[in-house]
Amino acid sequence: MLLWVVFPVVLALPSAFPTDPCPSVCVCKWKSGKQTVECTDRGIITIPAGIAPEYQVLDISGNNLQILPKEMFVRAGLLNLQRIYMRNCKIGQIDDGAFTGLSNLVELDLSHNLLTSIPSNLFEDVPFLRDLSLSYNPIQKIESHAFRTVPGLVKLDLSHCELQMIAPKAFDGVELLESLKLNGNKLYQLRPKTVETLSRLHGVELHDNPWYCDCHLRAAKLWLTDNNIPYPIAPVCRGGPDRVLDRSFAELQVDDFACKPVIKLDSRYVEATSGENATIVCRVDSTPAAHISWYWNGRLLLNNSAFSSYQRVYIFESGVFEKRSSLILTNAQESDSSDFFCVAENRAGNAEGNYTLHVSPRLAGMATLGSGQIAGLSAALVILILFILLVILLLLVRLRRMPFSETKTPAQVEVVANGSAVTQPNKAVAASPVTVETTSSFTERKPVPNDLNLNPVQKPPRASEPDSNPDLINDTKRPEGDGEGTGETMYPATTALWDQELQRANSTTNFCYDTDDKTPIMDDEYCRALEGGYPPDYGLPIVPATSPGGGVSPQPPHPSAKTLRVWQRGVPVLPPVTALKRVLSRNSPDEGYQEGCGTDV
Repeated sequence: MLLWVVFPVVLALPSAFPTDPCPSVCVCKWKSGKQTVECTDRGIITIPAGIAPEYQVLDISGNNLQILPKEMFVRAGLLNLQRIYMRNCKIGQIDDGAFTGLSNLVELDLSHNLLTSIPSNLFEDVPFLRDLSLSYNPIQKIESHAFRTVPGLVKLDLSHCELQMIAPKAFDGVELLESLKLNGNKLYQLRPKTVETLSRLHGVELHDNPWYCDCHLRAAKLWLTDNNIPYPIAPVCRGGPDRVLDRSFAELQVDDFACKPVIKLDSRYVEATSGENATIVCRVDSTPAAHISWYWNGRLLLNNSAFSSYQRVYIFESGVFEKRSSLILTNAQESDSSDFFCVAENRAGNAEGNYTLHVSPRLAGMATLGSGQIAGLSAALVILILFILLVILLLLVRLRRMPFSETKTPAQVEVVANGSAVTQPNKAVAASPVTVETTSSFTERKPVPNDLNLNPVQKPPRASEPDSNPDLINDTKRPEGDGEGTGETMYPATTALWDQELQRANSTTNFCYDTDDKTPIMDDEYCRALEGGYPPDYGLPIVPATSPGGGVSPQPPHPSAKTLRVWQRGVPVLPPVTALKRVLSRNSPDEGYQEGCGTDV
């Protein structure tokens, strides 16, 4: 009966022990519900062969591994491991890919080894790692994003690692971290943005570090206070101002972690003009924010306070840790030239800046303008000059594009010289000046020495036949066969319209009356003068003609000056009688006038 009871128990015992073979230098057993292989303190340099792949925990601490080669666990066939303990194995080098295949690894202990840096590369092969211990390794610095490939990390032990500096964002990517141990290192400060992202910590150990309690630890104190992170042992200040030495973090307030203010003096000398406002600016860098005060001759100056019976003081501040304080003195006078003091103070101490104000008398003219006003006036003047130049340029371009005045024969210019008309091409009007010399009997024009001998003046065109336009009065001269005098006149001897009109008038009994209109246009005295040859009041000097014998010639008098008729636009000429009638009978007010008319020179 007893045998039947014991036999099932014996049959059940093998299920409590691994049936797979176990290396002689190791002990295989169940521990904490895991199949465990313990090969501790055996002096081995590699993982023993023959370990069954079903084992989940490997403890190989206290050996002389030194180097963890690439794919060492793949070659050992241990890809089901969940926990690995390699404490005190003198490991100084871990090759890339040494932990390849360990996708189920959640706990790794590399403490008490010879690692000098965080083995960030090995974490790429163990993305589900939750517990990492690197304590007691000579690691001096933690680089930024050192644990970015293990976002599920919950516990991290970096105690007693000789850490001196932790880079900003060193713990970025491990926001799920709940336990952090940094105790026993050489840390004296934690830079901003180093541990601020770790808001889910349930505990942190910072003791046994030479903390220097100034503004560089202010961020860490705020982090601990705002997130209510507990620490089993309070860290103690080993450096800093005397007021914080040997005091624990728990005893100090946030503002106790302060740095002495620093005043940035861009210029100690301030200029102002009499009658204007004087402004003095004090720039202060401090953590925490400093309180700034202004003093003058030992007197504290307050905002919106009276400086004198006709002056006031205004103080404006901006910024927090980089503060800017501006003191404005209204209606500054020359007697206000003196020293002003800016004093910045916080819990770490105070700093003082000395500024010298010099108020100069007001000057007349441009000297009274400030640099900004002078610059504005200069810019306005430059713009005005540029605008004027632009307008001139546009006008020049427009003038160049404008065509010449249209005439009936725009390609020719008629020049009257020495009693004869000369037609020349219509070139530039600018020509050399012409001088006129007058003699007793005629006036002769001589050119000034130049490349051109004539002064071309544009004249409206004539019709193809001289008699086709009865409104046109041609330039004339005396008949060539006359022989009486040498003077030239403005009327032609044979074909001039005026002579034709005289002949027609002499053939009638009504010389001074229009045959159709019957309206007198000249008086009797004028008509009698006309019978002698020319109207006495026509506007030309009348010179009696002399006979070869020295007496007065019976021929009518004539003009003694050579006439140069220059045709211009817009001035009407005296037409003959028939032309005047034609003008009065036309509809257009411009008809009957020459497009260019005569001017006697």
